[in-house]
Amino acid sequence: MPFGPQGLYRAIPAIAWQSAPQVARVLELAPPGARIVDLGAGGRRITPGTVCVDFLRLASTDVIGDVARLPFRDGSADLVYATGLLEHVVDERAVLREMARILKPGGLAHVEVPFLEQYHEDPIDVRRMTVPGLALALEAAGFDVVSRGAHIGPTATLLNAWARWWALVFDGPSLPARAASLVIFVLCSTLAWPFKFLDALLIHKRRAHTLALGVYCTGRKRGG
Repeated sequence: MPFGPQGLYRAIPAIAWQSAPQVARVLELAPPGARIVDLGAGGRRITPGTVCVDFLRLASTDVIGDVARLPFRDGSADLVYATGLLEHVVDERAVLREMARILKPGGLAHVEVPFLEQYHEDPIDVRRMTVPGLALALEAAGFDVVSRGAHIGPTATLLNAWARWWALVFDGPSLPARAASLVIFVLCSTLAWPFKFLDALLIHKRRAHTLALGVYCTGRKRGG
């Protein structure tokens, strides 16, 4: 899946802000020389040696394939990422099982999913998960939860819904209506942009995950 905004949306001020980014934190938990696999990498490369998997041929894609049937040996990876991926697959349990299969005992899996984010096809969008739900899914796949919580906070949820609500009001089948909707969305996003930084204060609240735009869970494969 393409990582980050695409096309015209690159020029629109981003409302969604990772006030508690987790990718780099998890990387610090990996052993030196770790073999890292990034599922649905979408054009990013976390480290120079990361194996990037996607269903699209992008500039940094190393393996094109099905994330539910990975072409890797059992126990061949130390760390597997799946961020912004599980909402776009038919069977998330199959993907989590594959992550567990290719990881060494004691290996790490890091998963990020939307909770209160808007519907977004890539090419499908079929689920949302809470923090407890994501943790249970990892545990069922053979992981012990290391950490869990929100990485995109409640202010981003509020601002994102507000901007997209106004865009929806002006939307319609005609070209002028679609253009007006986009203009309104850009205007709302520009006005809302400074307020997203309030999540720096809110993201660590005990119940921030109950209103979060995005949540995460890091698990360690049992047996290590």
